[in-house]
Amino acid sequence: MKKHTPYILVSAAVPGEVDGLRSRMEASSQGSAGFAGQLLSGRIRETEVMLLVTGPGLVNTACALAAAIESRRPGLIIQTGCAGAFKASGLRIGDIGVATQEIDVQLGLESGTGDHFSMIRDLPFPVLKIDNAEYFNRYPVDAQWTDVAYHHLGRVFAATDIRVQKGPFVTVSTITATNHRAEHLYGAYGAIMEQMEGSAAAHVAAGYGISFVEIRCAANHVGYRDRKNWDLPLAFKNSSMAVYEFIQTIKL
Repeated sequence: MKKHTPYILVSAAVPGEVDGLRSRMEASSQGSAGFAGQLLSGRIRETEVMLLVTGPGLVNTACALAAAIESRRPGLIIQTGCAGAFKASGLRIGDIGVATQEIDVQLGLESGTGDHFSMIRDLPFPVLKIDNAEYFNRYPVDAQWTDVAYHHLGRVFAATDIRVQKGPFVTVSTITATNHRAEHLYGAYGAIMEQMEGSAAAHVAAGYGISFVEIRCAANHVGYRDRKNWDLPLAFKNSSMAVYEFIQTIKL
């Protein structure tokens, strides 16, 4: 296995999700990763950072991320951007979520009950097997770095109205657009956020043996879809700010 090198790779689906980091970066080079990914390498203060814009969804994320790290492995991958927050979690639009686990809720077996909202069961075989670890539709994050991020961001934002919470994230290929579905997902998984890329990034990180953390900001609440209530600019701003603050704590 290729050696990890002391840089941080920050992955996001669309350019706006890393604009706040790009503005703080001393850029040195641009490039591409796979058929969709766009790279920007440079430094944020004393830390070498690579920003990767993958394009939205599982396939774009997995392809671009694998292409980016194949030749040079980072010491840490941070997935970031906007997300939908589950109302029952207590998170509001503009608040920060830190993932404790990534769950692909559309990978597995139907329960056989005929209920569209029933919880999907594990496949009879793993989709990834690394050493003695088997992964079905749940992927780990780095517990130590996750705790550092959660506690550090809690202190950073303590004097603001931005809340920081940690918990499971769910990855979907179809954005939830009904309150019924949102309530089911929260009840089944206890998730705090829904997004479209996290499990793919966590899968790639696990496969390559790279530490993984996910930090996102709520742009909307999961459920009935009303774009008038979304705030993407705020989510882009706060997620970039959270990742920037977290990067200051990292020594690889």
